[in-house]
Amino acid sequence: KTFTSCLKGPSHAEDRAKLRTSMDSDAAAADADAATDAAAALDRLQISDDANTDDAVQSPVASSTLECKPDASTPIILCDAFYGFPTQKRPRNERVRAVSRQLTNFLQWRSEASEKNCNNIHSHVHVLGKGKDIESVKTRVDELGTQTKASTEQIIFEPDIEIRQFLDKQNGTSSTQESKEEVVYLSPDASYTLPTTCRPPRIVIVGMLIDRRITEDRSRRRAEESLNIRAAKLPLDELRVKELSSCEPLNVDTVMELMQRWWWNCDRVEERLQQINGSDTTEDDNTEKYGQLYKKCFIEAAAYAMKSQRDRHPNRTVHKTE
Repeated sequence: KTFTSCLKGPSHAEDRAKLRTSMDSDAAAADADAATDAAAALDRLQISDDANTDDAVQSPVASSTLECKPDASTPIILCDAFYGFPTQKRPRNERVRAVSRQLTNFLQWRSEASEKNCNNIHSHVHVLGKGKDIESVKTRVDELGTQTKASTEQIIFEPDIEIRQFLDKQNGTSSTQESKEEVVYLSPDASYTLPTTCRPPRIVIVGMLIDRRITEDRSRRRAEESLNIRAAKLPLDELRVKELSSCEPLNVDTVMELMQRWWWNCDRVEERLQQINGSDTTEDDNTEKYGQLYKKCFIEAAAYAMKSQRDRHPNRTVHKTE
């Protein structure tokens, strides 16, 4: 999708001029503002044990009053639970509870965020895995949902549906270049890092790896060797925070929240860009400005998702240290 394809729809000249001026100002200050926002949020989350945990603190982009319109390209978070659950009763129950809690944390956060902005377009969440494992997780998520604000109707459990089978159904074919570019498997061990100067892929796969000890390279091998899907890591280096790098293995709920915030922020930027149609500036001249705005989308999403991780796990915000 090119930048020019985003700039559609009628607009009054005076309104366009105001929005164009605002966009120029935002783009010029995007790096500094985003860095300040991220540093403030992460500094607070790292050094303040009594930080406000209310999710009323929202990203300046995400709190925009612009309405997002749903389209045929709704983002998808695909949860890969095919790693295999332990066969022994106790370890398996622990895995079921851990996966269910992470999913519920995300659903609860998103339900609360939607109460503040009903115009947010939710990504579709699908959980794929072996039949018995998926049924156990679904039962537990439903139980947790009755105790929290989590809306379990917003998650789709698909037992015994393989990842490739699901993707082929979504794209019609698995061989087109476009479908390959729309899908990434998130892994902190990937060699490829998602860019911040454009919208993230429409479909992201998140491995349901919830272990006490980190097994390096496991998700990358699952993606590239088992599924032949491009692995990509989140560009966490953009936050420029000590001890937090793009190789950091984030919690599942944090990854899901980060991606949802990132898509929401991009929705608002693109809605805004649609309102400045009629500019006589060429696409090449505007590309850098748009890239700065998209970069701010990620930095704010990552900063506030990391704040949530700190709130949920105050004793272990970062898993990997140099």
